[in-house]
Amino acid sequence: MIEWRLPRYGRGPYDEVPPVLERVLRSPSSDEEAWQELWHLLATEGLTVSAASFAALPYLRDIARSGGTTAADRALDLAGAIMAGVHQDHGADDLIRTLAPVIVELKQMVSRRLDDHDLSTATAMALFRAHLAFAGASVWSLAEYDFEDGFYGVGCPHCHLGVTIAIGVHGRSSAHRDRDRGDLRRRPLRQAEPSDLDGLAAWMHETARGLGFAQLAEGITWLFDRAECPECASTFVIGDQYAAENEPHHSSDGPVPAGGW
Repeated sequence: MIEWRLPRYGRGPYDEVPPVLERVLRSPSSDEEAWQELWHLLATEGLTVSAASFAALPYLRDIARSGGTTAADRALDLAGAIMAGVHQDHGADDLIRTLAPVIVELKQMVSRRLDDHDLSTATAMALFRAHLAFAGASVWSLAEYDFEDGFYGVGCPHCHLGVTIAIGVHGRSSAHRDRDRGDLRRRPLRQAEPSDLDGLAAWMHETARGLGFAQLAEGITWLFDRAECPECASTFVIGDQYAAENEPHHSSDGPVPAGGW
């Protein structure tokens, strides 16, 4: 039976995890049921994590190091889902700080895997999200990216009007949405040139294009340009405002380094 090599921090299903993790370690490429149970324990419904989730990261790193491609991809996917919950109230901030070398190594593994050309669509998207989680961008790791029929609700940072951003078949516009009258005072969006993107937005666009996600890559150029407020006519970067409003709250002395790991 696995002995946890790390101190117990905060809450978490510590006693339930080792036997399931033991099964995964014995058959990392074939025991589907064990992987499903491990997901349920460590990233419930892909969203909720606990201190035990972070305590399991070294074991997922070991699977990614030595397992076959299928096992490594599963381990990196689950590790990314855990890291997407880093800002939750899990009581494991001190533990996460001690795990920085493990987290850095996992991020490097994800980056190298994204450069491969044998990824399925599902695996490529999972690793794209995982990389964003390791960058500390939980909001973009968990985003839906529906650029076929997508809407993003934000508040104008200047006059605080609720603004609905449409990117998809209903057009690309900003408007104020009224429950009875629909979208009012619609304004067309501007599209950024890929060369004008920087930081995380540039990485997202370049990586999406490299993975063959054409719709995602194009959507990012709309998402990270400026929208006009239909009330005060001021402009703001959609993605920046959406992230500011939706990124889980965390203190400046939290476990995530500036810019992620």
